[in-house]
Amino acid sequence: MKKSILLFLLLMVSYSANAYDKLSLVERFTNCSCGPCASVNNAWYNATVANLLSNQSITHVVYNVDWPSATDPMHVFNATDNNQRRGYYGVNSVPWIDVNGTTTSVSQAALEGAVNAGNATYSPFKIEIIPERFANDVLNVKIIITRDSSDNTTFTNTKLRVALTELTVDRTCLSCCNNGETLFHNVTRKMLPDGKGTLIDIPAPGASIEYEFSFIPTVEFLASVDITALSVVAFIQSDANKLVYQSATAEVRLSNNVNAAFKVNENIGALPFEVTFENFSTATDTTSLTSYAWDFDNDGNTDSQEPNPVFTYQIDGAFTVKLTVSDSVNQHTRILTNYINAIANASDILVVNGIEYPTYPSEMALFYNTSASIGNHDVDVWDLFGDQGFSYEGNSRIQNKNFFSAKIPTSVLNLYNKVIWIGNNYSGDLTYYNPAQVLEYVQSGKSFLLATRLANNFFSTDLKNYCGISSVSTDQTLTSLTALDSNLVNMPAVGVNSLVHLVLLSTSSEAIPIFDDNTSTSWIGGFRINKVDEGNFIFIAGRPYRFDNVASFANYDFIIDNWMNDPATGVDNEDFDIPQTFSLLQNYPNPFNPSTNISYNIPNGSLVTLKVYDILGKEIVTLVNESKQAGSYNVQFDASNLSSGVYFYSIQAGDFFESRKMILMK
Repeated sequence: MKKSILLFLLLMVSYSANAYDKLSLVERFTNCSCGPCASVNNAWYNATVANLLSNQSITHVVYNVDWPSATDPMHVFNATDNNQRRGYYGVNSVPWIDVNGTTTSVSQAALEGAVNAGNATYSPFKIEIIPERFANDVLNVKIIITRDSSDNTTFTNTKLRVALTELTVDRTCLSCCNNGETLFHNVTRKMLPDGKGTLIDIPAPGASIEYEFSFIPTVEFLASVDITALSVVAFIQSDANKLVYQSATAEVRLSNNVNAAFKVNENIGALPFEVTFENFSTATDTTSLTSYAWDFDNDGNTDSQEPNPVFTYQIDGAFTVKLTVSDSVNQHTRILTNYINAIANASDILVVNGIEYPTYPSEMALFYNTSASIGNHDVDVWDLFGDQGFSYEGNSRIQNKNFFSAKIPTSVLNLYNKVIWIGNNYSGDLTYYNPAQVLEYVQSGKSFLLATRLANNFFSTDLKNYCGISSVSTDQTLTSLTALDSNLVNMPAVGVNSLVHLVLLSTSSEAIPIFDDNTSTSWIGGFRINKVDEGNFIFIAGRPYRFDNVASFANYDFIIDNWMNDPATGVDNEDFDIPQTFSLLQNYPNPFNPSTNISYNIPNGSLVTLKVYDILGKEIVTLVNESKQAGSYNVQFDASNLSSGVYFYSIQAGDFFESRKMILMK
């Protein structure tokens, strides 16, 4: 009898400890021009995954990356979410497979082994998915998370991620998909709300919590996606160690319930922020909606009973919006928390952060806490990764902090006269950068500083033409940036400063080089350009957080004070910011063929002569011989009719005289 009781108790303990069976999540990264991907898929992957799905052994999500083909249509269609997930796992090659958050070697045995091991483990959660599609193709996804009553797991930074996946995508007719595949399965079309997921309020043991997501598809979405063939994959994942605790999947089904749904064109804007709410609510197929009750600021009062109201927010902050609709019999309420964000500025400078904190925690903290990119200036910050656990509290110079994984609306950008964009082109920050918006901003008379690695992706054709960039280098590794202006200092690299793109300026460019990576080449690591009656555009190549912070502080401080002020009003590339001393700068490029730029600074009005001599001291040409106001100047010297060799150029301005050497190499 005692043995039977003991056995019963052991079985009860065993059952309690394994209350919820785990369903393994398989995430695959691919590209429609990836030959090895097609080989793996055709050889074993597709058949293996189909079998595992049929046996309800896994959930499956596919993300398309942007290499080897940047025009992979499945990547382009959902670039933001794909980039976020790629960066999350540090994916640097395809094919790539993760099972339950752990990268797995690309083999059938490894995949099946990881799935079996995952399914044999205990899960502290159960996930129930209720996905609905309404008559107007609006989607509603309710997720119910229940925690095991006996669970005592400690959770850190745990997220719910929800993916809308299309069962089969046929790309037979697209030439850009040239790896031999035509059918792609379980392709991620949208993540709700995005690839970063939703931070979970962990329920108490035995309790449940619900999350609800509304998705209103665009015309483009409906034209490209089979809305009737969508499934929802939901998974709970720790961002502390990437472990997936549980996953679940369910097909989207047509619903005949009353549903409240709405959207706005922009949910972030500068004060006063006028918002037009567009209603997408539906009744049942036999009723009509009879009432609308809007609460625009979640104060419990009905602000409008119109279907498509307009409301102007007069104070800054995040506002929760609630809509209740009714067909006289049934009603439904939609609440979007912190949906509208009205922005005010506290300074004249906006710093846009494109560094992912979990990937570069110590570097990012040091970079911002030492004011490396702002010098002695107060700034506001916009973090492109949202609230990523870095608060910027270590720097009192940083005023307003905006945590949005979103493009910066033009109305918000125009609150500032100066923008410093700290780019990285990793984990999705490039998704929010718009070169056309940058060009419009500069041409309106405001100043923009772009500091980033992989710069070619930030320069559109129009922006290259504006700056006079003739070409951009391949990936380079910097050891230092050499200052080409006497007011700047050299910036040594700290750590590996790789994936850097340098630029080559055309002979007709109005840009003035300010940094060089290597004076023996024509490539430069930074320039500034200030056209008449327009703002300044400044570029600094390299990972901004991997230069000496003291040197960066000094350079950014000078640049903000002297080159990011009022628009130029002169001609011939003259810059009317007043220099502190006379100086003749090294020509650039040097060596050169056939032309080069010579820059000089004069702190007060003077008669200036600038001449070129050969190695024997014979005068070749007089480039300048006139009175000049105080300012910085740039002159182009064309040596098309000269032979290769060493030449000298000299300046006389009042009592100041200086001479430098340059090399013509044909």
